[in-house]
Amino acid sequence: MTTMRFIIKKVNYFLVLLFLFVSSSIFSQSYYTWQQISGNWSVVSDNKELYLRENRGRSFNFDYSPLINHNSLINNQEVAFTSLSHTFAINAPASSTTFFTFFNALDYRQFYAVQFTGNAHSIHTIALIQSTIKDTTLPKQAKGNFIITTLAAKEVSLEYGTTYTLTITVQGKTISAAIDNAQVLSHTLNEELEGGKIGFASKNCIPIIDNLVVYNGKEIVFADDFSKESIKKIVLQGRKLTPQEVEEMKKKKNK
Repeated sequence: MTTMRFIIKKVNYFLVLLFLFVSSSIFSQSYYTWQQISGNWSVVSDNKELYLRENRGRSFNFDYSPLINHNSLINNQEVAFTSLSHTFAINAPASSTTFFTFFNALDYRQFYAVQFTGNAHSIHTIALIQSTIKDTTLPKQAKGNFIITTLAAKEVSLEYGTTYTLTITVQGKTISAAIDNAQVLSHTLNEELEGGKIGFASKNCIPIIDNLVVYNGKEIVFADDFSKESIKKIVLQGRKLTPQEVEEMKKKKNK
């Protein structure tokens, strides 16, 4: 039993290291519109309507980054924007639910986001958050090496299963968030945002997202109506260890 726990621990550690290595190259590739970080994201057809959905709900807290801790999806195109909007609905909530749209992502630990949190009954809070690296001298695989700061927050009352439109605007140093064209949050930073990648993350719920449009001034710099599947997923294949490999791992452990 001890040997089996050791093997599982080693395999999980290897998979996380592999994922962190792959993630470092995602910011330079553009074969797909989106890259799945974690979870089970797909474009779904329902009654002739197409939309983006995360299908798993449950996420796993590896604690290497906020995006890996959630079910996350990131785009492959860096954008600087003045306005970002999309529709969303949150379904199948648990006792504690989180969904956020992140932007200006430089990597999986550095980004801003508009976050919704709720309980089993409703979505009760909207917040503007920032994720930063705690210690830049540590390696990428260091656990817990990030800080989440709440820049602004407000109580709301949103229903599960209802479709809303989220709009995030950036004017100079000020970030604002609106729901159905009614502004609910605003915060002024110390410096202007230079742009980055955008995406979505969720935990303990099934979010549905559609009609994403990103403007820089009057120009549309990114858009997706999720009318086709364009998500790159990392597929990791494994095999059963041979008795000889198990013995080798036991020897290494005892050194």
